[in-house]
This record gives sequence, structure tokens and C-alpha cells, in this order.
Amino acid sequence: MEYIVHHRCRELSAAGDRLNLPYGTRLNTIGDFIATAEGRAICFTTSELAHRYMARNDDGRGLERGKVSWAIAHSRRERRSDDGRHRQRFTDREIEMLEREWSRYLVPDAETILFNHAFFEAEPEELLPLARALNIKP
Repeated sequence: MEYIVHHRCRELSAAGDRLNLPYGTRLNTIGDFIATAEGRAICFTTSELAHRYMARNDDGRGLERGKVSWAIAHSRRERRSDDGRHRQRFTDREIEMLEREWSRYLVPDAETILFNHAFFEAEPEELLPLARALNIKP
């Protein structure tokens, strides 16, 4: 399976190497790992590192998928809670909507909203209605 870097990645790899993967870099998998062209393991396909910087690209839509999933899950969006005391990523109403209508993309029983691997592998058409519902422009 092919992956593509949708946001520059300057992190440590699973092998301990300092990464500097530019936008648009194409990567392949070796087993459950995403790997460099030289075959060095970067991270698991289900890892936070993969979800934050890389997207599945076997259909040629990885940059689009990554742009939408990153905007929903990782952008620096902040909202106030209904009582106005707490800053959070999603409002209380948005959290209720996510748990009611989009639970298939959430990690179950988490204290906070965490998106699961299926969310990061979803088709862009599935994620765009969620972005619109949350007033997020990818």
C-alpha cells in the first residue's frame, strides 16, 4: 500500500532516525510499517505519527484525504465550553453530535474526542460532511 506525506514531518522514526519528509513524499509499507524508499521503518500505519503526517494514497487521493482529516483532527481550533470556563477543541454540542452521528470514527470510551484509524483511512467524501458540520474549512 502507498502512503503520502500531507504535512512536512520532522519527527523521530521508529528506528530512531530524525525524519525530514517533505510534503508529497511517497512512501510504501513493509508489513504493518510505513517505510522510506530505502526500506527503513518510519512508523506503524496505525500510529499517531502516521495519522498526523501521512495518508493512505493507494487511490491517488492521499493529499486530499490528509488535508481533510488533519483539519478535523489536528488543526489548532479552540472553542469555549458552554459554561465558558474551559477551552476545548469541540463545543459540547459538537461533542454530542460527534458521539451520536460519527461514533464509527471515534475511539470508544475515551475521555476526550479521539479519532480512530478508520477515520484517517476514510474517503474524503465521507469526511467533508463532518468538516462542514463542525464549520471547519479543510
